[in-house]
Amino acid sequence: MASTTESPRAESDLATWRFLCVSLLCLAAAVISGLLLLQHHGEPLGTSSVQALCGAGGDSGCEQVSRSPYAKVAGLPLAAVGLFFFLSLALLPLLALLTARETRASVAALVLVALIAALAIDLVLLLIQVTALKTYCGLCIATYFLAGGAAFAMLPARRHVSSLPGIAGQGESRLLLASWLAVCASLAATVGATEGALSSRERERAAGILGSLPPSASAPATGSPSAADPRDAQAEVRRLQGILDDPQKLEQYFADKASREYDASRVYPIKLDGVPLKGPEQAPIRVVEYSDFLCPYCRGIAGAFRNFLANSGGRVNLYFKHYPLDKTCNSSMKETVHPGACWLAMGGVCAQDQGKFWDYHDRVFATALNNPQAKDVVRLATEAGLDGPRLESCLMDKRTAEKVKADIAEGGEGGVSGTPTLFINGKRLPRVEYFLQTVEKESSRLGLPPLPKPQPHQAH
Repeated sequence: MASTTESPRAESDLATWRFLCVSLLCLAAAVISGLLLLQHHGEPLGTSSVQALCGAGGDSGCEQVSRSPYAKVAGLPLAAVGLFFFLSLALLPLLALLTARETRASVAALVLVALIAALAIDLVLLLIQVTALKTYCGLCIATYFLAGGAAFAMLPARRHVSSLPGIAGQGESRLLLASWLAVCASLAATVGATEGALSSRERERAAGILGSLPPSASAPATGSPSAADPRDAQAEVRRLQGILDDPQKLEQYFADKASREYDASRVYPIKLDGVPLKGPEQAPIRVVEYSDFLCPYCRGIAGAFRNFLANSGGRVNLYFKHYPLDKTCNSSMKETVHPGACWLAMGGVCAQDQGKFWDYHDRVFATALNNPQAKDVVRLATEAGLDGPRLESCLMDKRTAEKVKADIAEGGEGGVSGTPTLFINGKRLPRVEYFLQTVEKESSRLGLPPLPKPQPHQAH
């Protein structure tokens, strides 16, 4: 009698719909993980999709979590780990459906144990979001719920957990595991290659912010004919039309225009004593950046400079000046563009006083912020390894605000009205995307060899 009552229960425990349900839920979680991975690397598809679902900018918990130091483990984005885990786990129940009931029971137990382990890790990640980051990623939590739903669907398999130790000893289950592990190895290689490609694309986009090196030999720019003669005017119209119709000629036109504007620019006397410096102090090419810690483009250029300076052959250094687009401290602003930018700029001044400006700089730019206040600056500085109480005291010192205002006033005298604005050897750069071209030109003027070819930078 016992056998007749246990058999229907066993069949119910191992019903096909449970395996299909787990696969579908894991596939859904894999899709979300894939979107988060694309967003992590700044891919337009992933970014737009995540913003549509989670919100944009400082209001997006997904963005804040993605930029946090907890978004990676051993240099690998957690989204990539999730993508591999859910894809591999989506496959296992489907393979189990091809096996006998005994093997299916052991596989169901293995899937359940894997899901429970994943949920334990998810709980830790959720606690980090709530306690350390004080925000949460809605899409991350969606994957937690999907994993929980999959575990619930497979919950009856808990009766078969005791059979797990012998799963590799059975002929059919051993073959299934070998097949699954082989596919998992292929999946790991694919996800790893995808992660590498996305990282490479991210580096290329960051490097592209600074423009590109000019060709080794380019045709000299031709002057425009005089418009005194109508025929010359017509020739000029045809010449300009030809430029507009050819993207390469148009780009060369703007590059030549930027070069002429830079050459004609005056040299501004920028004070550099006590200013945060990265690179050799005696470098022949001095770059001064006026920046705002809440400026998205400034965040991108920070990553680009990190790679460029490491591969510039010691000829370039970078000085950082504050120009927050916040009328709280910047009286030139009619309207505040980045609320809270003044607090972050003052935090930078205080971080420089502790000799840890670049630690603070990197931590702030790695964090999505929305109208930060003094307490947020102290928290970020503490996370960057600074003395929190000392920095808090510095923030309240009126001399700190005066230093920020001095940078703003100096920038205004040099024509700074937005961020980022760059000066190369005292001359204001008309457009940031012609930075590499201008540095190469300065190198030639100073008798320096051409810039080394860009090398991939290390992950940070």
